Amino acid sequence: MSHFMPPEIAISGARSGARSGAGPVSLLNHLMKLPFFLLAFLFVISAGIPVKAQSHGLRFASYEMLQDHRTMLDLTPTKQVCVSEDLELTFDLSFVPRQKTYFGYIFRLIGDDKNNVDLIYDNGIAAATGRFRVIAGEKLSGIAFNIGDQSLFGGWNKFVLKIDVKARKLSVTAGGKTYSHTMEAASGGCYRLLFGANQYKSFQTTDVPPMNLANIRLTHDGKSAGFWPLDEHSGEAVHNANGKIAGVTKNPVWVEKLHEVWQLRKRMVTSGFACSAPDPKREILYLIGEDSLHTYSVASQVMVSYPYQSGRLHLAKGNQAFVDTVSGNLYTYNADQQRIARFDFKSRKWDNNFIFPIPESSTEYWHSNKFFSSADSSLYLFGGYGHLTYKNKVQRYHLPTRQWTTMPTSDTAAAPAYTPRYLAAGGVGPRGMYILGGYGSLTGQQILNPRNWNDLLLFDPRTRTWKKVYDTGADLTQLNFANSLVFPDGYFYALGFPKNRYNSELQLVRGSLDKPEFTPMANPIPYSFHDTHSFADLFFCPDSKQLVAFTMTRSEDDKQTVMHAYTLLTPVREARAEVITAETTALPVWPLVLAGMGLLAGAAWLYFRRRRPAANFSEPENRSPVDVPPAAVQPRRNASPATSQERHSISLFGDLQVTDDNGTDFTQALTPLIKELFLVILLYSIRWKRGINSDKLRELLWADKSAESARNNRSVNLTKLKAILAKIPHCQIVMNAGHWKLDFNENEVHIDYLDFMNITSSKSIDRPMIEALIGITNKGSFLSNMEFEWLDPFKSEISNMVVNTFLNYAGSIQVSDDPELMVRLANNISYFDPANEEAMVLKCKSFALLGKHSLAKSTFESFAREYSNIYGENFRRELGDILKSEV
Repeated sequence: MSHFMPPEIAISGARSGARSGAGPVSLLNHLMKLPFFLLAFLFVISAGIPVKAQSHGLRFASYEMLQDHRTMLDLTPTKQVCVSEDLELTFDLSFVPRQKTYFGYIFRLIGDDKNNVDLIYDNGIAAATGRFRVIAGEKLSGIAFNIGDQSLFGGWNKFVLKIDVKARKLSVTAGGKTYSHTMEAASGGCYRLLFGANQYKSFQTTDVPPMNLANIRLTHDGKSAGFWPLDEHSGEAVHNANGKIAGVTKNPVWVEKLHEVWQLRKRMVTSGFACSAPDPKREILYLIGEDSLHTYSVASQVMVSYPYQSGRLHLAKGNQAFVDTVSGNLYTYNADQQRIARFDFKSRKWDNNFIFPIPESSTEYWHSNKFFSSADSSLYLFGGYGHLTYKNKVQRYHLPTRQWTTMPTSDTAAAPAYTPRYLAAGGVGPRGMYILGGYGSLTGQQILNPRNWNDLLLFDPRTRTWKKVYDTGADLTQLNFANSLVFPDGYFYALGFPKNRYNSELQLVRGSLDKPEFTPMANPIPYSFHDTHSFADLFFCPDSKQLVAFTMTRSEDDKQTVMHAYTLLTPVREARAEVITAETTALPVWPLVLAGMGLLAGAAWLYFRRRRPAANFSEPENRSPVDVPPAAVQPRRNASPATSQERHSISLFGDLQVTDDNGTDFTQALTPLIKELFLVILLYSIRWKRGINSDKLRELLWADKSAESARNNRSVNLTKLKAILAKIPHCQIVMNAGHWKLDFNENEVHIDYLDFMNITSSKSIDRPMIEALIGITNKGSFLSNMEFEWLDPFKSEISNMVVNTFLNYAGSIQVSDDPELMVRLANNISYFDPANEEAMVLKCKSFALLGKHSLAKSTFESFAREYSNIYGENFRRELGDILKSEV
């Protein structure tokens, strides 16, 4: 069955920049003349150094982010590149697929702060001759061209720009073709080089296409200005491999990190019990609630909700969901009731419903595995758990005939291959349907010796036969899994976790179909495992080449379900040792590698000196240093869901910003009084839930007016405010139990203050929540441009909550474990409390651990000056004592 073949994935090959010195053939000839022991030693040393394909680069945050959070890259921050004869710029570029908007500046070359050469991408109607366009000064040049979508979105494309000063000629080479233009004025002078967004003088822009950049090289007048591979893991500094001008970036998304660190992309909430279904082909994740369907586009990071026109969907606890990958139809089903319903996106109605009231007996099939086979238009269900028994029942639902049937569970009549289990991983692979691990017992009874199953099984639906592929053995220690296996690249991937812990983690594991070999991949995902109240799953998006993991947690009272979605770029990197097993303290390899290479170089030098005294053989000047494994990386800075909203959002951190359904900021439509009225009602609605009564509203806004005048003012301004808020769907001012309240749908209207309160009021805060909170506070202090007397208690409370939350989290881990995170926490504390001593100490110690001693010193001195200005006396601690102290 062709349906079972895994999708093909184009993985870019290894790339390397051109290097000066001996060519590969010459170097090989020299190496072949080395004595055997030296060749053997070289082989041993090189075997310990991994060879990386080009999965590095810088991804530019684009229109999916607000303007302040888009990516900027400046490769000439301190020194311009001066040109008298010629200039050449080369770089590798690819576009991020399935984004909403493709428009903006790829780079700007700014000469003497007055002349500009820009490469832009324009997918508008005006770009009929070519979407890549070069602008020289105020005019479009004659250079316009296209690159096919398969190349542009599927891999790296080399661009070369050349400026010949004497000939006044500008040329661009891309896609194997060269395009030229004669410049009107001489092109010599000193240039700045900026990619993406920038804030430089009159050349500022926030228009950035969703792109990836790597391997930027700049030469002028026959000399190298630098080579920037963009292979960083974190931070805003961009190193120059040639040791010259270093670059800086803002809001970076490092591609290397996307291959090894799961990124929290979205938090979705719906009422009551919910179920979910991924659509890998269309790269959509569905969250099915009782009153609405929520869809999340993985690539564009856009969520849309569809309130049902068919009334409430009676979801039972056994309901699951799936997508017909051929038609794209979305279904939810209940195996206990043997009922199924299809959603019509045009009418927004379900064509069926489930038994109501829902039976108290709940379900027999918690955490069962499901497969949809396009070959026979059937849904297959495997196993599950309910009423203290594990199941090995295999059910089939045939969509065309709407018939349920039961399938065999044995490879022979006597011996069951598929033993009763749940919490297994299942997926459609190259030869059929695979089941990995799980928890259960031989008889199915929970009281009779339940255990983890250490097997990989194969079910062929054509022959309806079972086969054990192999026993996993001791190589796979975690045998409880998220629901699915995926097969993106010849291996299978699963998310394993221990079921005996609530505060658990999902660890991605790569396995082979041929033999029991398993490798931990990437960093783990936080997972609160509460058995029947939790669910996790995994799927692969072939177009954007991402793995997507999502977790679901239902509240104890069954009134709310929360989903978190994470992404990881493929090919996936192996998990770092310090992430997977902190108890292992193996000796570092890199000192041995460096020492070995030193001995090898010395021995080679002596050998060639004796054999060929006259020869002058030297290493290339630009030899790359040996890579030292960096510390464990952390989720990217702008992973916060608080900054990923464009439509109908209200942002209160930093400057007030209110956007309508089209993503247009209409804050200026609010007059000062209406703005204050809006903020009062909004803050009282979120902070105290019930809103604000008329008397309190008069006290805050119209205390100097009579009761009648205040009532008239309130009526007039509320009418105006309601008319303005009509631009935001699902958001309105209402009177409820004598209180004015902002009534809004949390799934439709995004308010960063609500996210802030939900995070800071949580009893336990994990790393993704901290990253989300950083994304909120990065925007600045609360309503930084608003000064009202009634607002001061809110600001004071928020400042305290920020400081306490970040300091408490910082105190829960060692500074040395992640000094870069500590710097970020300290910076965010300083936005709200510039004279916080604990933040200063945290920052100084972190900078010292990172080897940035001058930054530690300047941080201390800046704090001491602020302290002196506030208290009128000198700060009495010394930097040396702080660095030796315990945080």
